[in-house]
Amino acid sequence: MSNLNSTTQEGENLIYDAVKDLTKDELERRVRENAAAKNFHLTSEHLGVIQELIEHYKRDCKAQDCFAAHEQMQFLEDAYASKGGSKYLYMLFDAVPDAGGVLMPIHELAGLPALRLETDEGFGTAF
Repeated sequence: MSNLNSTTQEGENLIYDAVKDLTKDELERRVRENAAAKNFHLTSEHLGVIQELIEHYKRDCKAQDCFAAHEQMQFLEDAYASKGGSKYLYMLFDAVPDAGGVLMPIHELAGLPALRLETDEGFGTAF
């Protein structure tokens, strides 16, 4: 999955456009198919986090593109603070094969475009 820094055109809202018409059933079907293709054991916890992020994108990303990975990670950390925040999220999603962090595997499983700035190689960080 690659960053979209140079491919996004002015006025595009890639994340919102990718989720605006996505139903809960279609999302679940897509996530299950992608998880099976990666031989990843998907749980209701994974689906819950993915659905929460997609609802956030639908609700909060219409007016402006939610392209910065650190902002979306902050949303998830706040939403799951009672379960341990980032520690809980990394525990769930670090097991997805060939994906690092939390947001990259969620986007891969949900079939969404990559976020810009999803990795900071200088710090060795992957959201």
